[in-house]
Amino acid sequence: MRRQVLFSLALFFVVLSVIAGSSGERSVEVKETPMRERPGFLGAPVMTLSYGDRVQVLDGRQDWTQGRFAATGAEGWIHNSALTSKRIIVNPSTRDVERSATDTEVALAGRGFNEEVEARYRAEQGLEFSFIDRIEEREVPVAELAAFVEAGELNDPDGGE
Repeated sequence: MRRQVLFSLALFFVVLSVIAGSSGERSVEVKETPMRERPGFLGAPVMTLSYGDRVQVLDGRQDWTQGRFAATGAEGWIHNSALTSKRIIVNPSTRDVERSATDTEVALAGRGFNEEVEARYRAEQGLEFSFIDRIEEREVPVAELAAFVEAGELNDPDGGE
């Protein structure tokens, strides 16, 4: 009897996790975000998704969702911070999209850091951030970054492959 109960419970949790993890759709809630070929920020971008785009959930791994973009059929991995389970129905104006946050802004806002806080900190501390702005403007190709990580035998801090 005990064996049947344990088997039933195990089967229930397996079915529940399959249903919860592989069904449904998510909306992109940031201005734009890359869909990557593998989970991890070093995965090569497959395409760029925009605010309000819907993706069908195929799988999930740690902080990443594997999805299919219905409009093109493209599949890839999207970081969960860029997705919401809420359906974004509105057809945003350019102004609305410009006001929406990027995935980086969402991460910083989660830590309480925004432009107003930065300006106040700058004024109070007498700090100059122009060199940081220059660093942020520099774009490094994903392939170059991946080669650097591989050559240095570094681990992906996000747990990606």
